[in-house]
Amino acid sequence: MPLVQQASVSPDGQFVVGIFQVDGKQVVMTSLFGQHETTPVVSLKFASDRIESVDWVNPKRLLINASRAEYLSGRFYRFHTMYAVNADGSELLEIKNQSVYKKAEHSAMAGLQSTHLLNDLADDNDHVLVTAYDERDQGFGVFKVNVYDSKFSKIESGAGDRAGFATDRAGNVRFSTVLKQQKLSVEYKSAPDAAWLSLRTIDISGDIDFNPVGLSEDGKSVLVNTDYQSDFNYLAEVDLKTAEIGKPLYQIPDHDIDATYKKAGKLIGYGYTKDFFEQRFIDAKQQQYNEQVKKLFPDRHSYITSYSDDGQRVIIYTVKDNQPGRYLTLDFNTKKAAFWFSQYPHLEKTQLPSVNNFSFKSRDGLAMSGYLTTPPNKDKPAPVILFPHGGPHARDNKGFDPFVQFFSSMGYAVLQVNFRGSSGFGNKFEAAGYQQWGKQMQDDLMDALQAVSANPDVDSSRSCLVGASYGGYAAMVGSYRDSAKFNCFIAISGISDLAAMLRTDGSNSEARKVVQRTLIGDYENNKPALDAVSAMSNLAAIKKPMLLIHGVKDTRVSYKQSADFYDALKRRGVNVSYVEQKDGTHFFDTEQERVEAFSAMENFLRQHLPL
Repeated sequence: MPLVQQASVSPDGQFVVGIFQVDGKQVVMTSLFGQHETTPVVSLKFASDRIESVDWVNPKRLLINASRAEYLSGRFYRFHTMYAVNADGSELLEIKNQSVYKKAEHSAMAGLQSTHLLNDLADDNDHVLVTAYDERDQGFGVFKVNVYDSKFSKIESGAGDRAGFATDRAGNVRFSTVLKQQKLSVEYKSAPDAAWLSLRTIDISGDIDFNPVGLSEDGKSVLVNTDYQSDFNYLAEVDLKTAEIGKPLYQIPDHDIDATYKKAGKLIGYGYTKDFFEQRFIDAKQQQYNEQVKKLFPDRHSYITSYSDDGQRVIIYTVKDNQPGRYLTLDFNTKKAAFWFSQYPHLEKTQLPSVNNFSFKSRDGLAMSGYLTTPPNKDKPAPVILFPHGGPHARDNKGFDPFVQFFSSMGYAVLQVNFRGSSGFGNKFEAAGYQQWGKQMQDDLMDALQAVSANPDVDSSRSCLVGASYGGYAAMVGSYRDSAKFNCFIAISGISDLAAMLRTDGSNSEARKVVQRTLIGDYENNKPALDAVSAMSNLAAIKKPMLLIHGVKDTRVSYKQSADFYDALKRRGVNVSYVEQKDGTHFFDTEQERVEAFSAMENFLRQHLPL
């Protein structure tokens, strides 16, 4: 696991905080700016828990969001708990709405609250705004919370599926959305005590993104991240009186804006991905500093991840495709920079191969891109690990990837493909993957394997299809559809039965069903089409060795997708192995789980795809 993640500097620039891995556990630790000595602040108790985020709410106090997996109504869900604590580890407090759950009839729900930060209220050191589940509303309302005594005061109701809240700097809720089936109603308030007024309605079955970021300084418009009438996501203002969506205020030609950063309800920056993740700041001076940081490390990819309120003390993240990420501190007043921590210190002096851009055209002529990493020792062509990403509405990039470097260090070439349906390449490219699970999306993977066969450093006749989540689904599909092309298959958190997954995910949400029908298929009216591209319905064609890995506490894909598939293959005499991690989630959240999974993959590959 990376030694440290999510480093940030306190508002006054005195402290740095990060999420560390210590003895197999996640620990929030702080240090004085520019120094290495760290102080443990909070650690997790259970292996299946994880720390999602750490935020400064004033110069001395932190807000920590931790999540855990809980079994409810036949499956695991993730619930979020918030804690406030001082930077030195004192005055730890669970942020919990006790008043709502005092009565006995509510006690069962008390442990199932989920709380998320909405606005850190930069002008108020004692309070923040959060969204929290309120059983009375059957939804997530907005509450003002004291970070020293956890007293909740309700600001806005989340009843009637109201969500997507945006506030002004003072903390007044002015904007929200209401989702009914496939219709998203965009609404606003002219004043805190006024009624909600509808601005416009958007049909999400047309796959339109419309995500509020924050209100403008004058409160007359709300900034949204949207792809309305565009092939790529951009940031635009929506006038709160006319409902007009303005021209793009911030956009990146031919790239989606896929991340936004705000403070006290105000947009401070945004991010996008080319080959590496890029970040830009709204403030001209801060962006100038960001450009200076890039020039400091010309051989690495670098950007500012966090800065003090005066902008003079910053945290820098710097990384290469074949070198792990590092955090540094920089004081623009003193012009002093200091190394803080490497994410993978034991790999700092290890020679690792570069990740190279790879492009090709699919069989229907669609331009594709991806990456090819070949091992340093090239005395003979290397067998190929075809490694499709998860999502599938995600993308591969050239940032340091421990999976890629692990396979390459063993002596394999690693082929990553941004197949149709991947995000970040525009709506048309993403929509080309709709309802193409196991069809054209799978064709793209095979076309990539064929295209790379011309590389003299690669032996594509010897290969293994390996993937996690959607990539695990692709590995399972490959095991019956393209078996002749591969020596073996590894599916991590994979999906063997599409209809079963959609039935579980869509059981409590009509809106989710609408999205499912658009993106994947209709399990209620066209189950045979889903069965045709599900490995569980094609068992007779599976002959090659397969390794399955799945965590029992996976809240994205039920572990039964792998457990039942394993049992079915075993009954047919297929050479299949299954690693079931009892505290495992959809990701390898602990060092123990990662080592167990990587060891299993290494042994499996050595046996079935020998070098």
